[in-house]
Amino acid sequence: MQVDPNEILPAGRSRETKIRRDARGRWWNGESEITHVLLVRAFDSWIERTDDGRYCLKNDINWAYVTIEGAPIDVRACKLARVGDAVTGCTLVLSDGREEPLALRTLREGPDGALYCTVRGGTMPARFDTHAAVQLADAIVETEAGASITIGGEAYTPPTVDDPLS
Repeated sequence: MQVDPNEILPAGRSRETKIRRDARGRWWNGESEITHVLLVRAFDSWIERTDDGRYCLKNDINWAYVTIEGAPIDVRACKLARVGDAVTGCTLVLSDGREEPLALRTLREGPDGALYCTVRGGTMPARFDTHAAVQLADAIVETEAGASITIGGEAYTPPTVDDPLS
């Protein structure tokens, strides 16, 4: 998104806001928590990244910069497909209401021990909440190299990285 706000905003106006999403996935406007369930889901679905790397909320009408602390998206659940005891697929349920298949090779562990992956076609990092991580544990298989997540016959050991958001 290459937009010069000075070209479209009246003098004295800005796309800067006090809206932020904290590392626990809660939305705030300044010091006031935003708790309306539908507005929270809408905000999660409107998160995009601008060309300058900043996050914004963008819908069909407008956009504004926001602050994102931690991952911009949470993985809320993992739907595992099985044939017998074998896990053949994994569909992620995201905090923005979307569902998409897990890109296995994007899994990584942060320094905090949390599991992360990349979603939205490779554009956004997502953090697994405790519930989703526990569901994914059913795909953990012990191999010669140690514990791996095995889906569709492919075993993968997520690396531990210093910055799971990049």
